[in-house]
Amino acid sequence: MLTILGSDQGDGSFCDRLSRRNFLQIGSLGLSGLTLPRLLQADAGNTRNKRQKSVIMIYLVGGPPHQDMIDLKPEAPQEIAGPWRPIATNVPGIEICEAFPRLAQSMDKMVLIRSIVGSQSGHDAIQCFNGHDPRKPTPQGGWPQFGSTVAKLQ
Repeated sequence: MLTILGSDQGDGSFCDRLSRRNFLQIGSLGLSGLTLPRLLQADAGNTRNKRQKSVIMIYLVGGPPHQDMIDLKPEAPQEIAGPWRPIATNVPGIEICEAFPRLAQSMDKMVLIRSIVGSQSGHDAIQCFNGHDPRKPTPQGGWPQFGSTVAKLQ
């Protein structure tokens, strides 16, 4: 199994414990000639199912907080509002951070989900991936994961 984010021991560590084997696996992807443009070109030639939709879930470990990216509060006091100003997008009523002008130009091609509420205080993504609290008992076979849920809905 290829683990790009480091340890898969479940200890919450990421790139700080990347094994040599994983490093070589990741580094050899480019040697095989598999580059993103070639992969996208090959996929574009696939005419079997043109109705297919894509879901891109962006999970930024240690990334900026949502209130600095997509949920700015310009009317709030400066110590709460943060340093960024909102800019308009090409969707009426939606503003995002001024640091993303190109993203603002293509906002009509994506959906912002602002309604996810977790049941635990940790910032793990597990609840976003499967919608369940990992501290509760897991049924036999486990919970469905994000990708399988999307595949079922297609």
